Amino acid sequence: MTNNSQQRRHYLIAYRFQLRFALQILLLLIFTSVVIGWTVYYSVWNASEGQLQRLLAEKRIDQADALRFRETIRTEIEGKVLLRLFLLIFIAFVFTVFATHRMVGPIRHMEQNLRACQRGEPPKPIRLRKTDEFQDLAKLINEALLKERGSGPSAS
Repeated sequence: MTNNSQQRRHYLIAYRFQLRFALQILLLLIFTSVVIGWTVYYSVWNASEGQLQRLLAEKRIDQADALRFRETIRTEIEGKVLLRLFLLIFIAFVFTVFATHRMVGPIRHMEQNLRACQRGEPPKPIRLRKTDEFQDLAKLINEALLKERGSGPSAS
């Protein structure tokens, strides 16, 4: 269990980076969805159109039935695909914000710690949550700051 000082309070820390990254992921997702959706739609449409033409030629259905069938397929596919696409975009956006928070939070924490050292303040160990990224980098910075503190002017 994390203590109160390490609980997440704001997920959009570096909002420009996080939103730009989310937008890039969403654009890729939309492009992929459109290509796959169009491929499926075109394939289903061609297959059903071939069946309709055969049924029309055999006089098993009339033009009105064929028209209603085409409209039903178009409406069903468009409605379901668009709804799922928007739902998927929303889920991807939320996931991207959470994922980037696990990257941006530690980077910002390391940056603040290094700036404090730059101002001459004593370095504090960088502590990250277990789910945060860059654990190895934080450990490396902690070791370097500890070494620097040990060989600094106060050690003489």
